Amino acid sequence: MKLATKGLLVVCVPLVFQLIIVGVLAILLWRAQEIAATEARAKDVISRCNHTTVDIANTMQSAFRTDRAAGMERRDLQQHDIDEVRKSIGALQDMLIARPEQARNVERLSQFSEKFIKLLIAAKAAEVSTDPNVHGTSEILEFRMLKTSLHLIDIFGNIIALEDRTHPEDPTLRKDARMMIRVWLLAACVITTVIGVVLAYFSSQTIRKPVERMVKNAIAMSTRQPLEPELQGKDELANLDRVLHSVNAAIEEALTSERNLINYAADLVFSIDRQGKFLSVNPFCKTMLGYEPEELIGTSVLKFIAADDVDQVKKMLSSNYKGRESLLFEIKMQGKTAVIETSWSAIYSQRDRTFFCVAHDITERKNVERLKQDFIAMISHDLRTPLMSVSSSINLVQSGATGEISEVVERELSSAERSVDHLIELVNDLLDFEKLEAGRMNFELVPLKISEVIDESVRLVDALAKERKVTIESPNRDLMVSGDQRKLIQVTVNLLSNALKHSPEGGVIKIQTREVGGMVECAIHDEGPGVPDEYAEKIFAPFEQISHRATAALGTGLGLAICKLVVEGHGGKIAVRHSDILQGSAFWYSLPPATPQPMSVVTASSVVTQ
Repeated sequence: MKLATKGLLVVCVPLVFQLIIVGVLAILLWRAQEIAATEARAKDVISRCNHTTVDIANTMQSAFRTDRAAGMERRDLQQHDIDEVRKSIGALQDMLIARPEQARNVERLSQFSEKFIKLLIAAKAAEVSTDPNVHGTSEILEFRMLKTSLHLIDIFGNIIALEDRTHPEDPTLRKDARMMIRVWLLAACVITTVIGVVLAYFSSQTIRKPVERMVKNAIAMSTRQPLEPELQGKDELANLDRVLHSVNAAIEEALTSERNLINYAADLVFSIDRQGKFLSVNPFCKTMLGYEPEELIGTSVLKFIAADDVDQVKKMLSSNYKGRESLLFEIKMQGKTAVIETSWSAIYSQRDRTFFCVAHDITERKNVERLKQDFIAMISHDLRTPLMSVSSSINLVQSGATGEISEVVERELSSAERSVDHLIELVNDLLDFEKLEAGRMNFELVPLKISEVIDESVRLVDALAKERKVTIESPNRDLMVSGDQRKLIQVTVNLLSNALKHSPEGGVIKIQTREVGGMVECAIHDEGPGVPDEYAEKIFAPFEQISHRATAALGTGLGLAICKLVVEGHGGKIAVRHSDILQGSAFWYSLPPATPQPMSVVTASSVVTQ
């Protein structure tokens, strides 16, 4: 049963019973009033009959002639006496006209009352007459009036007798009516009380208890305790309880997934209080630190921090936090057998006054970085210096300083020189790329004309262009940019060199500059085979080349990656698209326009991370 139906029952059942009781009481009251009204009407009829009898008697006394010697006083019959009799009889007739049982009496009353009135009028006329013969006539009138009045009195007696028979005054009727009203009032109180108790019990069983159970389930759900069984039924409360169980199941599933994620995570996941004591820790602590979770809980995290980083952790614990703030830093942790370099990601919960931390083991990454630094240092000192020495020696031999050399030796020396130059270029690219990637290369940003960068770059590749018989068309627009001229020339030369490598003999390279979206764009269009769409982005990654091209072996695979880092270090963008001018590709980079400010020095990392 729906909750709305139950509510309607709780409201409608008492209402129906109360309406029934009110209806019965209304009927009883109407009946009592009807009895009282009937008795009152009967009394009025009897009273009116008596009053009319008195009026008739008084009128006859005025109309009769009496002997003065007998000691009787005589009062003359007046017109108002006749009117009073007529009025009294008329009132009685009006009272009886609506009573079918009095129809015969009303008819006779009308007949004899008219006759009596006529006799009264005749008697009055005889009183004022001076004719001596009228005396005998008056006596006859008086006799007739007496006889008629007796008939009227007889009719009044019949009326009163009939009223007594049809509407007897019975005190028991009134008593019974009052008793019935009392009984029904008492019954109403009893029935209303019983219905109230039954409905209260019904509400308790169908509404209050389910609500109490849901409250208990909600409390149990908040404390992760087992819930009571689902409510049976199809009402709203049962549906709500089923939803509550579904939510609890979903939460339990999510918590289980979260626990599994934490327990099987390849990172140290733990929580600590403001004093640094472990509150919880996942099983990975055994792998990372060599301790079981039970050994760490309740222990200070500072015991497992290397001495150099203890102050950093203490600062984290003692700082004031206004909300959930994320903290990132690197910490060396002391395990049972070794020191582990870790990267911490911590969030402070103001409500729980707890730090939730994830420590990722970066020992291997740090070792790789150290190996990388050692490798770069080795390249810089142990490889580039000998290569420069070899290059100088080859140049010295080629110049004839050591004597004449044959044509065959010249060819071999030229080949060796190209190989050494390629190696030197590779070493320089590696060093530049490492500096750019590490954010250790500075850019001297000054306002300059992009045309100056292009002109110098074209001059530097002019020999290669003539060798390949390729024409380079440069723009004549003087757009101002903010940049490091030497680095921008390096980028432009690299892009022009790539365009020359892939352009057909006798081809054309066009350089286009324009303003796009508040930036200054420099695009280099060529007539080469173009760049496939799948390489459009990854070609700017380190050591990425289009492997099926014959020119892949001519480069180091770092040129475009260096260009990307340099351009992004300037706050710009670099990409490739299909040329809308020639048939090949268009490598382009965009730079911020120049602003009227003095020279500034920025690092690659400070711009790239913005």
